Amino acid sequence: MGIFGSSNPVFDMLKQDHSKVKGLFEEFEGAKDSRIKQRIIETTLLELEIHAKLEEALIYPAIRKKIDADKIMDEALEEHHVAHTLINELKRSAGKNGRYEAKFKVLGESIKHHIKEEEGTMFSEAENADLDWEQLAKKAMERKKSLMTRKERGGGDSRRRTVKSRRRSKPRHLRKAA
Repeated sequence: MGIFGSSNPVFDMLKQDHSKVKGLFEEFEGAKDSRIKQRIIETTLLELEIHAKLEEALIYPAIRKKIDADKIMDEALEEHHVAHTLINELKRSAGKNGRYEAKFKVLGESIKHHIKEEEGTMFSEAENADLDWEQLAKKAMERKKSLMTRKERGGGDSRRRTVKSRRRSKPRHLRKAA
């Protein structure tokens, strides 16, 4: 048992996310209606993207600085890379491809493997690291809330949105005066 007994605020948050996506993958397996399956896929992809951003931007770098486990951290990032690839392919094909559901199932298998390794290996390695876990959890929750709000409003990559909006707007001298 680590310094938090059986509870670490960062790991608790990540485990909650893990439980949620595992439940979504299970729900997908039992779904019959294509609209319900599509909703589950969209929800799962959103959850995974936000979770990965938190781990990659905040949690993994903090852990990597404090533990000597480059192999574990590198493998986790490679598993994220595979997940990002599948997520992007799913978003681009959105049901158009006959292998769409198969791709989602493969993503589920990959994610379940990643969760097992993360919870079984990385968490135990990092558990006693000299980190301000409470502060890291607070930062992660704030970032998660911000990302969820942005995604719910339909905004993904703000740079992409800005470029598109610039292309669509007319130059000032061509706009009508209001």
